[in-house]
Amino acid sequence: MDEVDGMAGNEDRGGIQEMVALIKNTKIPIICMCNDRNHPKMRTLSNHCFDLRFQRPRVEQIKAAMMSLAFKEGLKVPPPALNEIILASNQDIRQVIHNLSMWSASNKTMTYEQTKKDAEMAKKDMHLGPFEVCRKVFAGGAETAGMTLNDKSDLFFHDYSFGPLFVQENYIHVVPYAAKGNVGKHLSQLSRAADSLCDGDLVDKCVRTGQQWGLLPTQAIYASVIPGEHMRGGMSQMIQFPQWLGKNSSTGKHDRILQELQTHMRLNVSCDKRGLNMDYLPFMRTSLTNPLIENDAEGVPDVIKLMDDYDIIKEDFDNIMEVSKWPNSKDPMSKLAPKTKAAFTRTYNKEVHMTPYATGVVMKKKRGGGAAATEDDMYGEEDRAPSSSDEEGEKIDLDTMIKIKKKENKDAAKKKTAEKKTKAASAKTANSKGKGRGKGKS
Repeated sequence: MDEVDGMAGNEDRGGIQEMVALIKNTKIPIICMCNDRNHPKMRTLSNHCFDLRFQRPRVEQIKAAMMSLAFKEGLKVPPPALNEIILASNQDIRQVIHNLSMWSASNKTMTYEQTKKDAEMAKKDMHLGPFEVCRKVFAGGAETAGMTLNDKSDLFFHDYSFGPLFVQENYIHVVPYAAKGNVGKHLSQLSRAADSLCDGDLVDKCVRTGQQWGLLPTQAIYASVIPGEHMRGGMSQMIQFPQWLGKNSSTGKHDRILQELQTHMRLNVSCDKRGLNMDYLPFMRTSLTNPLIENDAEGVPDVIKLMDDYDIIKEDFDNIMEVSKWPNSKDPMSKLAPKTKAAFTRTYNKEVHMTPYATGVVMKKKRGGGAAATEDDMYGEEDRAPSSSDEEGEKIDLDTMIKIKKKENKDAAKKKTAEKKTKAASAKTANSKGKGRGKGKS
């Protein structure tokens, strides 16, 4: 099964899952081949396969095979010229054979100068992934010895959005050749690379905010070439994916949560969202959890009262627990017994909590089974003329700004109805007795 990493789009939806199911049930071995082993789709499939990784053949290996082929075909190719052909094709054996066949069609003898010129014109363009780009930025030895400044700068343009992030994440894991095992020199190289990355970040800000895309070559020098030169050496571990992406997503989420909390609590606090996070939330976290930890279910009323005092709802309670948790700190919710959590949720949902903001829109089905919205529903309650007291009551029930104890109202209505029925039955009994005696008493 070739190109299994190419399953994409709606046409191949579910292809990986079907492939895994086939592997589980078949008695015939299945060989799955892919180009990008680090593709996210391959994570599921790799758990059900024996992983075999093939490296690109070295120049010496290809050169030996091609020299044998040239001898059998009667071609005269100088070994240095064959090296140029192999490097230009990016060690692609098929392209090397194709180039030899094409260039030797008219002349069986090939010169070094002509071969080098033709190889430069037929150079194979390769799109490298961010992991491979990061490896080549810091790679040393013969692999990068012949690279010019433009070649090193071109590595940045394979992906100028992700490339700097990969360099910034992995430069501290490189052991530079220039340090030669000296810790002081190693730290000096790290400092110079960090300074260059900072300059690249400033240029990136100018590019993104000011739309000055002509500065991209300058960013390539600061964010890729210079750090690569200072830290050129060997990787001490695998190339890591940038953690900045996940941390930036968490920062955006926490910022939205803090803005919502500050909006809900603004009548009771006097600070912005930054002050709320630093000054209020750590203490509120303790005040909201300690009564439940120390008193179990008996502490639920105190917690709910504090929430009502600060106009926060159950979702805000969970958000406070999430935002105020710092790395390597203990989660107080882990100390709560499941029955205490259930009692807190059950008690909170039973009560009606009045807030100075709308907590949501309640949609009610119309009597008679019709759930579709009418024209009056689309234009709001203001344009609809009330037809009865029941409709007025429904409007009040739908308003989340009005606190109503519905259960008590229903019980009071039932009690009044029962009293009326009792009085009517008593009056009817007294009248029937009075008629029988000729004199009525009530």
